[in-house]
Amino acid sequence: MIVFKNNHYQQASAVNSTGKIAGFFYNKKNKLVSYFLLGRINDQLVAENAALKEKLGIEIKVNPLKDTSYTKEITIDSNKQMIHYSYLPAKVLNNTIDQKVNYLTLNKGSLDGIKKNMAVISEKGIVGKITNVSEHYSIAASVLSERFNISAMTPDGTVGKVVWDGKNTALINLTGIPQSVKLKPLDTIVTSGYSSIFPENIMIGRIAKVESPTSYKIWLSTQFTNLHFVYIVKDVANQEQLTLEESIQE
Repeated sequence: MIVFKNNHYQQASAVNSTGKIAGFFYNKKNKLVSYFLLGRINDQLVAENAALKEKLGIEIKVNPLKDTSYTKEITIDSNKQMIHYSYLPAKVLNNTIDQKVNYLTLNKGSLDGIKKNMAVISEKGIVGKITNVSEHYSIAASVLSERFNISAMTPDGTVGKVVWDGKNTALINLTGIPQSVKLKPLDTIVTSGYSSIFPENIMIGRIAKVESPTSYKIWLSTQFTNLHFVYIVKDVANQEQLTLEESIQE
């Protein structure tokens, strides 16, 4: 103490060293406290961000789709069958619309019971079918893909097929309709039920214009440029049918 009182340099050095040591420990303490508060701070920031978006009128997209299922009785070759459908909601993580074969990446996979060839639909209509599956994700080929044929039905029960021509993402072609069947603009086109992928009466779209006596342009009911959530259709009976049909081709 005598040295410190009589030597200002040593006194300043000691105080400075003590300050550095204290500052070091305070810094460590602050980092530790900040670490434990990080989760709470992050939650607060998320909440504040959501509140700010609401004030600015920016829509925060929440999945509006819910798990749903139903059982339906159908008649095939005079035989009655019970088909159980389960619709599993999924989020669209990626969606291409500018390629010859377009696809969607979904946040549901094999751990959710997703399998290859399951149908994918939206609240408004058809979307595609599952082609690849991992544990947590799946890939669906979009109907906006060349060579993707879907069995379709007109209001009077006539069956044709729809296929995309690779041009307009809002339009799809309906072909194979007999000349005796006269369709008019805005007539509704739905899935026929003959498909081993899509259930019957899923909306495809409405007639846009007549291309020829046997073909038409259809406005797709699903808007692929604004697609955020979909349903994956889990159909136990259909999976059995698909497995049987694939075994014949082997």
